[in-house]
Amino acid sequence: MNKLTSSVSESITRDLALRIIRGELAVGLPIPGENELAQQYEASRTSVRNALQVLGAKGMLLIQAKRRSIVTPREQWSFLDAEVLSWLEDVGIESELVEQLMLTRLIFEPDVAAMAALNATGHDLAAIEDALATMQSGQKNNSAAEFEQGDLAFHTAVLQSCHNPFLASVGNALSAAMLLSFKQTLEADLQLTQEAVQQHRDLLEAIRLKQADSARKCMRHILLSAAHKHIWREIPEKYQHFF
Repeated sequence: MNKLTSSVSESITRDLALRIIRGELAVGLPIPGENELAQQYEASRTSVRNALQVLGAKGMLLIQAKRRSIVTPREQWSFLDAEVLSWLEDVGIESELVEQLMLTRLIFEPDVAAMAALNATGHDLAAIEDALATMQSGQKNNSAAEFEQGDLAFHTAVLQSCHNPFLASVGNALSAAMLLSFKQTLEADLQLTQEAVQQHRDLLEAIRLKQADSARKCMRHILLSAAHKHIWREIPEKYQHFF
């Protein structure tokens, strides 16, 4: 595929994805065929076919030989795919999806922090410290991008401190979703993130002291604090005993 074809195909892919997310192309129904789409987008059938294959690989379309592709239910979409998350964000991510993302992090990350406290090396601690410094720099410079970069690096470094290849693979898959979570819960005024920075500092100290239970509690506190501010005023009753 040459660069021009690739660029056209990417544009078609994104537009079709947004139409699917907005419900303009309905779940369970066939979308227009390749010839019709090629006319709509004034593009070659090759570009259209490439776009459909990408959406099929991401679980958004059911590709059928010699038949029109069908929009699949959301449950089949690859929600950990960076492009899918980006498209959802472009349309306007739903509050329910943000809630489900936070629940996923609450299930996963506190125990990761506890494992990190047991296994972190000096090199790991340095990486966590560097990430915290980036968060502090972003706060000082009022740079949301820098703060988010540091936040993601912090949680990634904690995950890597577990020295568990299976957890690392799960973490890599979750990284795009975690970045989206940071964006959804980041204070508009970064000067209001002082509490969050202190919470991350407390977690670093618990890991440094190899206090697994304390690290677990610190991570849970980080996540629940963000959830209380931006998602729930109180944890939904059905989850209260879970967390």
